[in-house]
This record gives sequence, structure tokens and C-alpha cells, in this order.
Amino acid sequence: MMGATSLFAEDNGKAIDYYKVGMYGEAKKELLANLQSGKTDKAEVCYYLGELYSAQNMKDSAAYYYKEGIVADPDYVLNSIGELKLDLANNPNADKAFSGFLTGKNKKNPAVYIAIARAYLPVSTAKAMEYMEQARAVAPKSPDVFILEGDILAAKKQYGDAASRYEQAIYFDNKCKEAYFKYAKIYSRSNPQYAIDMLNKLIEMDPEYTVAYGELADVYYKNEEFAKAADAFSKYVNVETSDMKDLARYATLLYFSGDQDKALELVTKVSQREPNNTVLRRLNMYINYDKGDYAKSLELAKTLMGQVEDSSKLITRDYMYFARTLSKNDLHKEAAEVFEKAVNMDTARVELLKEMGSEYEAVKDYDKAIGAYKRYIDQAKDVKLNDYFNLGKVYYTAGASIRPTEDGVVMTESDSMRMVDYLKGADSLFAHVVEKAPESYLGYLFRGRANWAIDNPQAPKLAKPFYEQAIAVMEKDPQKNAAGLIEAYRFMGVHYIGLEDYPASLEYWKKILELNPDNAEAKRMAEVLPQYIQQ
Repeated sequence: MMGATSLFAEDNGKAIDYYKVGMYGEAKKELLANLQSGKTDKAEVCYYLGELYSAQNMKDSAAYYYKEGIVADPDYVLNSIGELKLDLANNPNADKAFSGFLTGKNKKNPAVYIAIARAYLPVSTAKAMEYMEQARAVAPKSPDVFILEGDILAAKKQYGDAASRYEQAIYFDNKCKEAYFKYAKIYSRSNPQYAIDMLNKLIEMDPEYTVAYGELADVYYKNEEFAKAADAFSKYVNVETSDMKDLARYATLLYFSGDQDKALELVTKVSQREPNNTVLRRLNMYINYDKGDYAKSLELAKTLMGQVEDSSKLITRDYMYFARTLSKNDLHKEAAEVFEKAVNMDTARVELLKEMGSEYEAVKDYDKAIGAYKRYIDQAKDVKLNDYFNLGKVYYTAGASIRPTEDGVVMTESDSMRMVDYLKGADSLFAHVVEKAPESYLGYLFRGRANWAIDNPQAPKLAKPFYEQAIAVMEKDPQKNAAGLIEAYRFMGVHYIGLEDYPASLEYWKKILELNPDNAEAKRMAEVLPQYIQQ
């Protein structure tokens, strides 16, 4: 009979607690163990197994256990209610059938009204509310009624009202674990501290109520407090007995908390139970990359990518780490292609476009590198001046790579046009840097380089003003900017030689020697140029 659990040596309380808060895996394990032992109410066990399978849309399994429950105790009407629930949407006579259970002693039993309301909840919140009100009429102070009302309101996305009902349940039963848990669940995203406080109260009330630690870990994780999440989950999980899903989650929390050694130790141990577990394999790849073992990380990445037949099981981070691992193993073209996959999978991860551009740059595929950097600048919300500068450098490198390095080599008209286009693109970007950061010498110096590459070697004139501007900025701190100054002074020295203004040229070579007395070219010019001046 309903409520006759006292006739049994043990009860199903722990399993029911798991079920009520959505921990179906744990609930199923407990319920099946209780069914096997025969020490608890079989009809009740079967009802909650039916409910569990019904919640997971496994109707055949649900029907089997409801039927078994009816056989075990026909007076335990919740199983009959469960059977009706399975086809409730297509049963116009459901209300009449349900009313048949609300007679005799069940007329005053709130559990029956609550079961009917919960049967209706997935298909009609209005009908669920109707039976909830009938339950309230029978038991106005029952915490289960307030929890039911909270669940109905939550289903209608009225989360604030739902939370207030869970609070009322706690008011009438300050040890109602389900109410504490569901209140915390409501606030886990909108007000994490409320959720944390409520879960800590629940843990203080019952330190053995491990599901609270699991939810607490989830709240900390969503709030990006990974160390606290890992610590909380360690009190929920058991390395020897927990299922793979929980163990993989624990390893993930350890990884994000920064405890890579412990995460790797757990991954290594648990992988023996399930070597092909995707989560464990990805973590193994991540950790070995982060520890600098790029060869092993690449091996693990290839195994992971080859193992997963359904690419939808792979996540953006998998491709990101695979690409970085390829890069560290000097497989830059392959790395760029994998970065492309990562960006296509998650277009919000625009920062990966810069890494992709760098990989294309490494294999001198400048057009694709430029395309990647431009996409980043177009799409990113927080573009830095340095991003424009780096794009300018790629344009410059692309143009300089076309310019002949040997005297007498004549470019084709097509190459000449391509070179100038790249270098003008570079100059435009460096001009933007100068405009935004006139106190920095870099924009001027690189404008000088770009214009030198464009210039007519027989009559150079474009680069000079930019090198002069760079010198003016760099001479404010000559020692710090020695390398840039030597480059600019050399340009000016060569420029004045071309104009046969040897005294002006000599002054720049002397400046180089002040910064670097061992500069061989400057020493030679300092010896030769006075001879031309005396002529």
C-alpha cells in the first residue's frame, strides 16, 4: 500500500533524492541495487524507475517498470498514473481515468494529486497547475506542493516566482533538500552567490548529501572559479566507483583549475577503464601540449582526430590545440588549415584568425596571411593598434619578397605592380600607426622601409622624410633605440652618397660609430669619405 515503506528494512530515500534533482544516473544505480536486494518497497522502486525512464523519453522501459510496480502492489496507484502518463497527449479521457485514483484514502493523499500534476507538466502547465491546487487544498503546508508549483513556474520560465515557491517549501520544512537544491539551480547563472550560499546551507545540513557538491561545482564552473569547482567536485566524485562521465568532468575541472599534474594522473588512471573516451583523450592532448611535450601532443591529437567518427563530437578547443601542436612541430601549412576549421566551427573565436595568419605567414603564403589578419580586424571588437602594425608588416614582407635582391635583375610588369600594391598597403597601415601613436618611432621607421622598397633606386626620394622623422623620435633615447637608429643613419648615409653630399653622409656614419664603434661598414666609410671631401 502507498506509504507502507516502514514495512521494509530499508527505504528508497537516497535514490529518490537523486531522482528529484535530476541526477538520473545515480538514481538509476541506487534503484536497481534496491530492486536487486529486495529490501525496499518494490512498487516504489518500479515507479521511480518508470519516472526516470519516462523523463529520458524511453517509454518502453518506463512502461515495463510501471507494469512491474502494479504487479508488486496494485494499491500503489502511482504506477497506474505513470502508465497513463506515457500516452497522455493522445488520451482525451485522461482526466476521467485520473479521477478514478482520487477515491477512498487517496482522496486526501497529496502524493496522488502531485503525481497527476507531474504527469501533466510536460504537456499542459495549466492542467498541472489545476491538480497542484487540488493538492494544496488537501495539504496546504506541504513542501512538496510548493516545490511542484515552483517546477511548474520554472517550466513557464517564471524563474523569480519559482524561486519564491522553493523558499516557501523551505519555510515549511527547513530540511527539505530538494527545495534548497532547486532554489540554487534557479540562481546558478543569474546570481551565483545566492546559489552558492544555498548549497552551502544544504551541505551544512547534510554533509553526506553529495549531489550538493556536484551542483556547487557546476555553479563555480559557470562563474569561472575553476579551483573551487574542482575542490567541490572532488567531494562528489569517487575515483574508484563513479561513472566515466563524472570522472571525465572531474578531470576537466582539474585541468581548468590549473592542476595539470593531478589532471594528468587522473586521466592516465581512468583511461585504463575506457581507452577511447573522447574527453580523456582531448585532455591528455591539451595537458601534454601545455607541458611542452609537443611530439606526444601531436601523436595524441592525431589519435583523437582519427578516433572520432562523428566530427560533431569535436569542439573548437580540440582544433585549436591540434593546430598549435602542428605549429610547434613545424607543420605550419597544416596548422593554418586546422585553425581555419576552428574558426569556421566557432566564428566568435576571432582571435584564432591571428594565429592562422601567422601560420600562413610562416609558409610565405602572404595573401592568405593578409586575408586572415584583415578578417580579424574587421570582426574583432577590441582591435589594438599593434594589429594594424602587424598587418602592415605582412604587406611589407610580401612586397619585399618580390623585389629583386641582386643588381641587374629586372622584374616583370606584373611582379612590379604586385610589389607596389603590397608596399602601398603596408605604407597605408604604417601611416595609420603614425597617426594614432606619433610618439612611437615604429610607424615612421616602417614607412621608411616600405617607401625605400617602392622607390626608384636611381633617384630615391620617397623614404628620406620618414627616416628623418624616425630619427627625431629615436634620438630621445639613443641607447634604447640603437638598432633602429643605426638602420636610419645608414639609410641617410647611403642617401647622401648618392647625392654626392659626402660631408652630410660622413656625419651619419660617425653617428653610427658613436652607438657601435665596431661597426665595420661605418668604420670603412669614415676612412674613405674624407678622401672624397678633400678632392
